[in-house]
This record gives sequence, C-alpha cells and structure tokens, in this order.
Amino acid sequence: MVRKIPKGFEMEEQLRNYFMQSGYFVVRGVPFVYEGFDVTDIDLWLYSRESSLTRNITIVDVKNKKTPQAIERIFWAKGLAKAVSANNVIVATTDKRKEVKDFGLDLDVLVLDGVFLSKLSKSEGFLKNRFSDEEFEEEIEKYSLGKLDGDWKGQILKCKSLLANEISFDSCNQWLEVSRFFAEQILTKPSQLDVALRCFYYSLSLFSIGVDYILKELSFLEHDERVGKLVEGFTYGSKGQEGVTKMLSLSLSLVEQFAAEGRSISSQVRSKVMADFDSLPTNIIGEYFAKADVGKTIFSTAKELEFLAMSRDFRNHSESSLELRATIGCLLDCWEINRKEFSFSINA
Repeated sequence: MVRKIPKGFEMEEQLRNYFMQSGYFVVRGVPFVYEGFDVTDIDLWLYSRESSLTRNITIVDVKNKKTPQAIERIFWAKGLAKAVSANNVIVATTDKRKEVKDFGLDLDVLVLDGVFLSKLSKSEGFLKNRFSDEEFEEEIEKYSLGKLDGDWKGQILKCKSLLANEISFDSCNQWLEVSRFFAEQILTKPSQLDVALRCFYYSLSLFSIGVDYILKELSFLEHDERVGKLVEGFTYGSKGQEGVTKMLSLSLSLVEQFAAEGRSISSQVRSKVMADFDSLPTNIIGEYFAKADVGKTIFSTAKELEFLAMSRDFRNHSESSLELRATIGCLLDCWEINRKEFSFSINA
C-alpha cells in the first residue's frame, strides 16, 4: 500500500520520478551542512553521465505552495548551487508568470513553472514500484535499536550529506565505510536482514556514483597508471600519499620537539602508521574499478543499486546484473568478508 505523503513532498517524488525516467540518478533531501551547522536541504540532487568525459550535477529547488515566492527562490537556488559546486540549477514552482521564467533565463536557471507541474501532477502510479523517502526512513526506523546500534538512519543521512560537498576520494572512502558497516550488519543481524540490505544497497549506490565521477578525471590514463591513482586515493584519500606523509611529518615533528625520547617515539609511530596504510587491501578495488568495462557500466550499476534499496517489492541482488554482483563481490573481497557466507546470509 502506498502511504499518503504531504503535498510538497509528493511533488518532490513526482519530479524525482520524472528525472529518473529521463536517465538521471536522483537523490531527494540532501542535507547541506556547513561548519557543523545544518543550513538547508537540497530538494533534489541530480547526477548525469553524458559521456566518458562529462558528468553533470544539477540541484532542483521545489516549491509547491500557493505563494511560492518564485523570484526569491531563484536567487536562493543560484547561491546554493555555487555553495555545493553544482553545474546546473532548476527551480520548480507553481508560479505561472512569464516574468519568472524570463528572470530565471537571465540567471541561467531553468524554471519548471505551474503549467509544467500541473501536467506532472496528473501522472499516477509513480510510487507503485518504489518507496518514497518517508517510507524508506520508516523501514529503517522499524529496527528499534537502530539508533543505538550504529545509528542506521543517521548513517544514511550522512551518506546523503556528502553529496553537498565536491565528490572526492574522501567522500568515496566514507561511503565505502558505511557500506562495510551495513555489510557486517547483514551477517550479524539476521532479524533485520531486509532493512540492512536496503541500507547496504543505498550507500553502495552513492559510492558507485562517486567512483563514476572520479573516473572522469582518469579516463585518459593508461590502465596501470589508472590503477595506481585509484589505489592511492582509496588508501590515502584526496590528499594522496604525499599529502598524508607531509601531515604526518608535521604532527610528529611536534612529538620530536616536546616529548621525552621524541625521536624514538616519532619513528615508531611513523613506521606503524605507514605499515597500516600499506596493509590496506585497496589494490583489489583499484584494479577492479580501473577496468574499462567496469567504468562504462558503473553509472547504470549505481541506478540499479538505488532501485534495489527503494523497491517496494523487495528482493536481494542474487538475480541482479552481472556487473552489480561483481561489484559487490569485489568489495566483499576487499573487506575480507567470505562471499559464500554473505550469499548464504542473504538467501537464508
């Protein structure tokens, strides 16, 4: 049964469905946090892959009110787009005045006006096959201990909020960590299997989008060089090995100056930290995502994962595309999770 959602949120879901049908990867309700302050939510965050060299991020501001204040929303959305490094801006408003669309055109903001929205609102059944965001959150909240057991809902909101920053290896590594968290919950919380799988698929869909975005910058590199860049990024983050080494050296120089036996301690810490980095099995995912055929399909894999997470008629990935199953298998190997054990858990 499709649960009735508030009118404003319903319009966001209708627009999400419209953009998904147009080929976009769409996320609703992306929190924009600045210096620890919750500033606002991005109503819709759109991602498109137009070629091997081109990726576009678009934000959509949706106002389905009697007095939408469309001109003000255009200003607001334009500023928000700059803050979150979006390429394009769309304002969806019930206002039908021609002047509003003209003003948006002057500021390079596409306005979807009341005429467009009235046609959109006549479409039915857009939530027949998938959950709304509200229903997805309700599914997560059915696990009464979720808040105490790692904050399941908070983990998903954190994943979304990373989209409001420029996508980088740092954000990919955080999505990877959340995906690993839910993979472990799948193994240890059989009573919460379905919701753990949904969260696993969702966080992994965002990770896949992040990888696709990063691959844009690596498309001209030779295979071995691409592998090296990916391994370094998944190991050391956006700063790379050189940046991490400099930061470590700066920190340890203080230890050398002010701690007793500072040089000895510094040497031990440096050796331990670098050994920990070297022991990370990131070469597995670096080599996998460097493959040309994987790079070509990772965007469609992300959309498939998102659909699995939000599907009203839930099913696990055992019958999904070969590309999706291979991606999950690769990550399980990286996390040293036995594939057969994982498969047994999701099909138990």
